[in-house]
Order: sequence, then structure tokens, then C-alpha cells
Amino acid sequence: MELILTDHLRSHMACHDKEFLEGWEKTFEQLRSKGTFDYLKGDVERIVTTFDTPIGYSMLLETTDDDEIIYAKRLERNLYTRFIKGKEPGYSYQVMCILKKSQQVNDAYELITMYPGGNSEKEPEDLHIQDKEEMKRSLLFWRNRALIYIKENIEPGSEKDYCPYQNLFYILEDS
Repeated sequence: MELILTDHLRSHMACHDKEFLEGWEKTFEQLRSKGTFDYLKGDVERIVTTFDTPIGYSMLLETTDDDEIIYAKRLERNLYTRFIKGKEPGYSYQVMCILKKSQQVNDAYELITMYPGGNSEKEPEDLHIQDKEEMKRSLLFWRNRALIYIKENIEPGSEKDYCPYQNLFYILEDS
């Protein structure tokens, strides 16, 4: 099976590279050599792999009411992400890879993203959210989690001190 690494992916992964102790490409090759991608079947595959030693730094943290939270757009993204300021990442022994079946090449998958850490949910403004249940999972997940703020990964001028998608939380009221 062919694994496709697009130019768009390489551009996207530039902001994740320093999160990996040995870089994302070397980590990807380690995963490939372990056979992580040998049995892909679905249209979209979300694979968490655990290593015996730290593989990188987890940028996703649980938050409290005492944390400084802001919302901003990451580089090359059109949606707002929840960020926590003043925190440092911890080591991660897990890597999440998200792949999708190629539309152009038979028996091939494109790597969409990968990052140190485990399962997460799509962000609330993600246009690929399929239905109300997926939106609820997203809102519940992200209301008390945030990515560590790194100024170099933020689109200049996009920072907000309030939640720009607060109106989506009405969906949780009838749960």
C-alpha cells in the first residue's frame, strides 16, 4: 500500500516538527517500519501508536478556570483553536496519525496529520464535522482542553480573549 505525503502536509507539519524528539518524518518512518499502516481499510483512519520511550511533547492539556485561555487561528488554518498560555508541554509516548483514502491513487492513503499525543476530537469549527453527535463530542472535549500557545504558530492579528464559536454550545443544552 502506498502512503502519500503531499506538499500541503509537509507545509502543515512544519509547525508540528519540533513537537517530535526526532522530527515528524523520522517518526513517520519508524511507524511505517513497525507496520503501523499495513492494515488500513476505512475511508479515514485514526491510529494511536504507543512507544516504549518518549516520542515527543504533548501540546494538548486539560484546563481549569484559573488558566489563561485565548482563541486564535493557527497558521494555514481558517478556524479558531483554544490555547492555554504560560504552560509547558510534557513528554508523550503516543503518536496520533490521521490518514484518508486517496481519491486519485488506488490502494493508497494520504497522511493528513500526525502529532505526539493520543485521541482527540475535531475542533468545533471544523467543516468536516459530520453530524450533531460529532459536534457534541467536539464541544465536550474542547471546553476543558487547549493547545499550548506558541506565538510562532499563530496567525498574526487573530487572537481573541473570548470564544468566537460560543453560539455552538447551545447544542449541548438539549443533551
